[in-house]
Order: sequence, then structure tokens, then C-alpha cells
Amino acid sequence: MRLIDFLLFSLVSLSLFFQSATAAANTSLTVDEGLHITSGYTILRTGDFRLIEEHPPLVKVWEALPLLPLHDLPDPHTLPGWESDIAVTDSVRLVRAAQALVYSYRPVDRLVVPARVQSALLAVLLGAVVFRWARDLWGGQSGLLALFLLTFDPNILAHASVAGTDLGTACFIALALFTLSRYLRRPTAGRLLFLGISLGLAQGAKLSAALLLPVTVFALLLELRQRRLLRSAAVFLIAGVMLWAVYGFDVGHVPGLLFPIPAAAHAIPWMRLRQHMADGHAAFLLGENRTHGWWYYFPVAFALKTPPPTLMLVALGAIHRARQAFKIHRALPLIFALFYSVSSLLSPLNIGYRHLLPILPPLFVIASRVFSPLKKTEARQASLLPKILFPVSYLLLLWLAISTLHLWPHYLAYFNELAGGPDNGWRYLADSNTDWGQAYKDLARFQREHNVGQVRLSAFVFYDPAIYGVEYEPLTPMRGNTPAVFPSRFSPPPGEYIISATPLDGIPLADPEMYDWFRKREPEARIGHVLFYYHVPLPEREPSWVAQCTIPSPPLSFPDIAEGFGRDDLRLLYFDCTRSWLYPEGGETPGWYIFHRDVLASEMGFIRERLAPARLSFEQRMPHDIPPLAVYEWNGDALPSPEGTEVWAAPASWLPEQALSGGVRLTSPVPFDGPLEFLGYETKVEKQALILLTWWRVTAQPDRPFSLMGHLIAADGAAMAVADGMGAVWDQLQSGDIIVQRHIFERMTGAENHRFRTGVYWLDTIERWKTRDTGDDCLLLGK
Repeated sequence: MRLIDFLLFSLVSLSLFFQSATAAANTSLTVDEGLHITSGYTILRTGDFRLIEEHPPLVKVWEALPLLPLHDLPDPHTLPGWESDIAVTDSVRLVRAAQALVYSYRPVDRLVVPARVQSALLAVLLGAVVFRWARDLWGGQSGLLALFLLTFDPNILAHASVAGTDLGTACFIALALFTLSRYLRRPTAGRLLFLGISLGLAQGAKLSAALLLPVTVFALLLELRQRRLLRSAAVFLIAGVMLWAVYGFDVGHVPGLLFPIPAAAHAIPWMRLRQHMADGHAAFLLGENRTHGWWYYFPVAFALKTPPPTLMLVALGAIHRARQAFKIHRALPLIFALFYSVSSLLSPLNIGYRHLLPILPPLFVIASRVFSPLKKTEARQASLLPKILFPVSYLLLLWLAISTLHLWPHYLAYFNELAGGPDNGWRYLADSNTDWGQAYKDLARFQREHNVGQVRLSAFVFYDPAIYGVEYEPLTPMRGNTPAVFPSRFSPPPGEYIISATPLDGIPLADPEMYDWFRKREPEARIGHVLFYYHVPLPEREPSWVAQCTIPSPPLSFPDIAEGFGRDDLRLLYFDCTRSWLYPEGGETPGWYIFHRDVLASEMGFIRERLAPARLSFEQRMPHDIPPLAVYEWNGDALPSPEGTEVWAAPASWLPEQALSGGVRLTSPVPFDGPLEFLGYETKVEKQALILLTWWRVTAQPDRPFSLMGHLIAADGAAMAVADGMGAVWDQLQSGDIIVQRHIFERMTGAENHRFRTGVYWLDTIERWKTRDTGDDCLLLGK
């Protein structure tokens, strides 16, 4: 290696470690870290694998090594649940042990940061592997390019700065692929031994490393002759012994087998994974919640969380020198990346982009082909594309470095420009893709700097954020005696709220949409890109009513309303929103409208027009304890008014021309001798139908049912069509309420010369009301 290459390698590797280590010291504990640290520490101290849970021990033990010199940690045998009879496929035992070992330790960073530094060291090892792999294949400059892509990849940095298993898994898988590539290039006994060791180490890191096995078999079959192939089979024996060594050469029993086997504890992660896959895992994608995932989850996650410069360089590297003769060791990065990616489509556990980390190192190696040197003959024949690769590549690398450094230390929240950046990632993905518990140091600092006192906090963590100085009142799914469903979720009480991106997306909640009120609002601040701060002020005017559409049925019962709004003193009204509209108290006071979502989809025009001044404040799209619904907030400022206000009062027996010439011309409001006054009208055409909207104000509480007339009459006075009705519940009406009645007339021949007529009559006697000023029983309207 040239001196300049060595210096650049050292500088970039130091940058990788510095970014990871400083991020580790400046972010709070993530969800899984306490579990991994506890599992690794108990294995180190006892040699017992009962707390191994879903992941093999190698990476967890490595990360727990710095804890061994600490003498104030409890004996693992005394941890809660150590002697529990809880099944090995249950996480409860490990969570209890972590609460006693890690979450209660003060200061917790004394445990967490050293474990995270171990992960940063693995990142440096991964960088060295990627550098050497690309350098061996394409040359020194390619090695530096691959290392640079890894060093400034926000997803690599995110998991290099937490004590998890994902970065370590990517490291050992890359090491195994690198050693396989070297063995395929020149099969020797030494390289065979090294391949077997690295393959076994990868199996001891995470179960997903099992995907290396078919790729290894395929590569060996394709490249090696029969004699060497038989000798190469020893690699799997070496890998098995190495995996056994990871388990301390333990021999034990596996359920279903009558005899003991080596590394029997390795069966525990497989059983745990099988149970996990059967139970499913709460996941969020593009506004939808599921427990058994989507086949396209990982392609979407890859598209939204992979830096565009990396994607572009991978594409350029894949096509650069594509005519080069095929060699399996050169194609190995692409083969593994494709095989792993296709396998991910079949996974029902859609937890996060972190499960794609193993394909990144091979992709960096593919991208590094951009810097592979051309031979003299190739250079003479080169097209314009290779000549511009270098300057374009440097611009892409600058873009990558700037965007990544700008995000420090919150690499976990990274989303690319296609997703709108880290502040908008929560709209697409959740869990470890956004908020994994890493921003509580920032929250405590935000509370101090902005003089924000206690907040109501909803987040998904196993520990108490107070360990970082956060002052809070817990909301579900936080620990403590919190209701399973957020109370007053349709109208949260005034106060300061912090809603994490994870529960905002519905994970892990009994009702994934319970925080939709906050989704509909822009937060006052985004803390660490993933903790959203909302100030809910006292309303200027207290809402006083709830009006529900009865089509197909009222979505909420009275107890549901009292629970959802946190009040039992609201005036309740019901109306058929496909036939009428109701403005309680004339629309002058605040309140809420509630609709079944089905009716919003089927009657968009009339309803949306009436709702234009309102604001959608809550949606439940999936049925849970209540049906799918939408809640609209009416602020009482945008007062409705009809377009037409002039009418002619005349007896019903008069012809239209007679009413126009001899009737009394009136301007609304027109009072009747019943408890209504006419306010005006509107006419329009909708889908081959004539629509008449008549507006009425209630002047006194009715004592019996009535109907609102809507007649389409011809020039000779004959009724062409009748559309009488009243969509509001009459005995709920009070003085000041406004009713808009929708009269629908199918279009017919001769309707061009029509006139509309309206009025009111009692339903029990069919007696028409008379206008108070003229004594007439009908109003003739304009065209």
C-alpha cells in the first residue's frame, strides 16, 4: 500500500470512529440496547445462555466486555426472572433483567457508552474489510471510495453508535464474503481456514447470516473443480466448530431431540424467531399499520433511507466496465446483495432498514468500481461516460458528506430527499427507522433552554426518560398506570405534549390511530427530528356541541363521545348529512361534526362544500372499538349564508306567472307561523340532477315533526317532481340553529322552464305553515 493511501485510509477510518463515538455519547439509550447489553453481560459472567433471546451471542458479548471491570453491577443470578419458568420464546424475562441491570444504573452512560464504543470499533473493522475487499478487486482508489461511502453513510453511522447487533452482523457477513472472494480467487489451505472461521463468526452474530450458506455453496460449485470442491467442503465443518466456540463449546439438549448436541443454545434464537414470525410485529408503512408486513416494505425503506449519492454511484459502478470478463469473485458482491434483497421480500417482520445493513458493504464495493483504473487499451477506446465519472463521483461524495455531517448525532432519523428529509420520515416508516429512543438528552436540553416544564410524553421505550432529566407525565404506551387508549383523543386538554414519531405512527398501540389529532397539526418544534413538541392552548371559545351524521349510522355513542372529548356536557345532535345540513346555533359557536368515513367517500360534493370552513381534526381509518370516522372542528368564525334571498309569497294554487306578477316579493328572512324562518336558497346541477338547497333558521324549539317542501313546478302549475323532507332530528333543534335542506330532482324533459317552490308543513296533519307577513303558504323561487 502506498503511503498516501495508508494515510488516507487512516484518516477516513479515524473519521468513522470519531463520528460513531461522539454520536454514541450524545444520544440516549435506544429500545433494544438494554436488552442486548444485559444478554451479553449475563453470558459473560455466567456462561449461561438462558437470556440469549432472539440473537446469537457474539456481538452482544463483544459489546458487554467493558462492563466486566465494573464491580457495582448485580450478580446475574439475582436478577428478576433469572430463575423464571417463562418460556425461552418470551422476552419478558430479559426485559425484567434489563430493568434491574441497565435501566436502574446511574449514571446509565457508564454502561451504555463503553458498549457503544465497542460497536464503533466493529464499524472500523468493517471499514477495513470493505477497503481491502474493494482494493483487491479494483485497486487502491476503489478501496478508498468504498471506505468513504461507508464512513459517511448515515445508516452505518446510526448503528455504529448504538449497542445493537445489526452493525456487527453487517461486519461479520462482509468479512465472510471478503474471505470467500479471496478463497475463490486463489484457493489455499490458509484461506480455507480463514473462510471457515469468518463464516462461523457470522453465524454467531445474527440468524440472518444463514443466508451466507447458500451463497457460499453456489459460489464454490460455480468456480471450483471437483477435487478442490471436495476439499472446500471442510469450510462448513470449520464454520460449525467456530460457531460452537462462540457458545463456549456448550453441549446441551434441544426440544424434540433425545440426545445432546453441540451449541444447543443456538436453537433458542431460532425458536424465538419462529415464534416472533408467527405472532407478527407491529409495523408502519406509508400510513398503514400491519403486524405481518408487506412484501414491498424493504424496497420502499431502501428507496427512502439510502443516500441518493450512494444509489447513483452503485448504478454507475454496476455499469462501469460491464463488458469485463465474468469472474465469480468479482460478481460476489452483486450476487449476495441480490440474494439477500430477494429474501427480504419474504420476511413478515418489517422492523426497519437496519435489517438491510448487510447489503450495504457489498454495494459500496460495487460502487467503488467507478474508481477502478482503465488499462491503456481500454483508455484509448473509452467513451465519454468513463471520462466524466471522476468529477461526478467527487461531487456525489461531497453531497453525501455534507448531508451526513449536518445530521450528527441523529443518524437514526436519516431520510433522503425523496422522503423530504429526516423531519418527514415519520410519514413513511416508524420504529428504528425514526425514533428508537435516541433523542431524550435533546428533550431534556430543550426543556431547560426553552423553560418548558413538565410535558405529557408518549414514547416507546423500556426505561424512564427521567434518567436524562426529562420532566414528564406518561401517556400510553409509556410505563406506569396509563390508559390503553389516550383519553380525550378527539380534543386533547390544554398543555405541553411530546409525541414520539413511533406512537404517532401507531406503534405499539392498542389503537394505532389514537394520536391522529396530533398528526393533523404541525408541531411547534421537532426535537432530534423525531420527538414532536405540541403546545395545546386554551380555546378562545369553548366548543359546546357535537353533530353526528346518521348515515350509515352515528359513529359514536354518548359514552364514546364523553371519553373521546373528555366531556359529558356537550350538546348532541344528529342529522342525515346526505339530505340536510345542520349548523347548531347558526354556526356562530365552536363545535364538532362527526361522520362515518363511508359517507364521506360516497357523498363528497355536498358534504365537502359544507365542511369547507371546518378543519379535519381526527381520523380513524380502520375499525377498532369504534367504526372508521372523521371528526371536523368548526371554529364558529366562518358563518354560512345562501346565495338567493328574493322570493315571491303566494297561495299554492297560483300559477308561477301569476305568483310573479301578483304575489308579494320578499327578501329573506321570511318568518312563518311555525318555529322557522326562511333564509334563502341555492340551485345547482349535480350528475344529471337538479339540486335545490333551502336555508332555514329555527326560531323556537319545535313541539312536533315537520317537513320542508321542495317542488319543481311547470309553467301550468303542475308539479314535475316533489322532493320534500327534513334530515335533522326535529326534537333536538333549538332557537338559532340553521338547517340547509337538500332537495334532489332527477333531470327530465321540459325542466328548462321549471320553477322551484318551497314551504313547510306539519307531518302529522299535512297542514302548511303560512308566512307571518302575508299569510301565504308557499314561496316561489327564481330559476
